Amino acid sequence: MYTTTITHHVAPDALAASGLPDSVLGFCAVHLGLRSETARIAEHLDAGRVDDARRRSQLLARVLAEHHRAEDELLWPALIRRQPGIVATTDTLEAEHETLDEELAALVADPRRIAEVGPLIDRHLRAEEEQILPAWLASFDHDEHERFGHQLRRSTPASAVGLMVSWLMDVTPESLRPFSLGRLPRAFRMAHQICWRPSFERRYGGGVGSPR
Repeated sequence: MYTTTITHHVAPDALAASGLPDSVLGFCAVHLGLRSETARIAEHLDAGRVDDARRRSQLLARVLAEHHRAEDELLWPALIRRQPGIVATTDTLEAEHETLDEELAALVADPRRIAEVGPLIDRHLRAEEEQILPAWLASFDHDEHERFGHQLRRSTPASAVGLMVSWLMDVTPESLRPFSLGRLPRAFRMAHQICWRPSFERRYGGGVGSPR
């Protein structure tokens, strides 16, 4: 069982084969994607593509806001019910969410701030991986992981579902896309191919997983 900085020490293909519950895999996939996204923004700036960097900064802010919402509203309360002593950790992480929201607003205004914002995001993700993942894996049994995954899907606003699916497919390495698509409900796969992906690419362009 993985208990520390899972997304740093496990390659994406090994993560896919890890046997972790889908909700935990999703958490890890988002963390991998966030790191890839900050790297892509920096690459756009290095290449002089400021408009592309600004669009992807807007995307990063939207994705991270939805990830934080799910943690603050669902994951933290679920963990606190099982391990009340973890509340000090979740309070600290929630305060970091507020700080990151402010930093991301500044990043959208000036993508050149990615040099400062990127490391802040990475430190926050590391803290979650080191402090939350072990408690999550130790606190939930198989059925609880399943119920939490359903609860997470039901709680995601309709306006955010297409964005999150398209973004995750966009930042997923090409070799892992069949696996990632296979974890989605059939209706989501169809919506992604027909509607969500074209809309996403018109607005944000191709991402980390797209051909350059």
